Amino acid sequence: MKDEIISLVTKNFFKISFIILMLVLMFYILMPFIVSIILGGILAVAFAPFVEYFVAKGLKRSTALIIFTLSLGTVGLVPVVAFFIRGSRVISEQLHESNFTQFSQNLTTSGYRWMDQLASLYGLDNAFVKVKVTEVIVIIGTFLSTTINEFVTELPTILLFGMMTTLSVYFFLSQSHKIRALFDRYFYFNKKNGDNFVFMFKSCCREVFFANIVTGILQATIVSVGALIFGVGDFFLIFFMTFVFSFIPVIGAAPIAVILALVCFTEARTGSGIGMLVVAVVAGLSDNILRPLLGSLGKVEVHPFIGLMAVIGGVIMFGLPGLFIGPLVASLCFGALPIIMEEYFPAVPLSLDEDS
Repeated sequence: MKDEIISLVTKNFFKISFIILMLVLMFYILMPFIVSIILGGILAVAFAPFVEYFVAKGLKRSTALIIFTLSLGTVGLVPVVAFFIRGSRVISEQLHESNFTQFSQNLTTSGYRWMDQLASLYGLDNAFVKVKVTEVIVIIGTFLSTTINEFVTELPTILLFGMMTTLSVYFFLSQSHKIRALFDRYFYFNKKNGDNFVFMFKSCCREVFFANIVTGILQATIVSVGALIFGVGDFFLIFFMTFVFSFIPVIGAAPIAVILALVCFTEARTGSGIGMLVVAVVAGLSDNILRPLLGSLGKVEVHPFIGLMAVIGGVIMFGLPGLFIGPLVASLCFGALPIIMEEYFPAVPLSLDEDS
């Protein structure tokens, strides 16, 4: 038996070594595009029913894939680039204009007044607190200025990322049948658990994409339109910031409207401030109503605390795409584990004697 094992290893050593080497090299080459590939896979699964719909209407699959992929790339990439350009320019201007300085002074004055009240109430060293708060404000302002000014220099990277994501969507949609065949061949699920796993994966992708995107667009529209009506901030910049914040569970996009309300109050615009507080309430309600409704597209429940950590961790590790990848990984973990446990440890129905 020992000789047979040695002979088997000896005969296949170079084959196995070659395969491992090629896989490592391929993974190393694709490392710069891993996030694009993952995000493209999520979008492909989420939008697959739309492609099948057009195919069912008589459109050739290849034609439907090309039209859909180009449309998705245009609709998704152009607004993001526009928001980055617009947001970078607006924030850069605001950081150097006198109205931003005046706003900072008003905000600092209001903060000092509150600190005076807290210091007298709790016996704190008022001068020391003011110095530390001023240092923090300077650090935050410098960080924002540097970060926003670097956005424009990142546009080529953003364009490359968007192009690779779009190509990944096309690849996954065009190879969907082959991917399913590979899954059935190498995952060794039984038919029931295999179908459940695929259904779970599709529902998680659709839930993460549609629940987050649709809810984010609605909240961003509410807050940015409210800001436009009450004359505070820039429409495009507020839309983009609100959209990003809407992905954070529990917190959501309402704090953006609250911050804008505080801006109005510091400028002695009480009516606009109250209006933005109303906008914050409406945005919060839309999140609490619409997100659970769209979340019903998925069948996996993830605790809000786990979801919050998944979003923050995803952003830390993958950047902006982590807003999708983090929640998806959390959903897949909670959804895949029961199916795998059922595969290896199937539930045994109780007999009548055991039940009695």
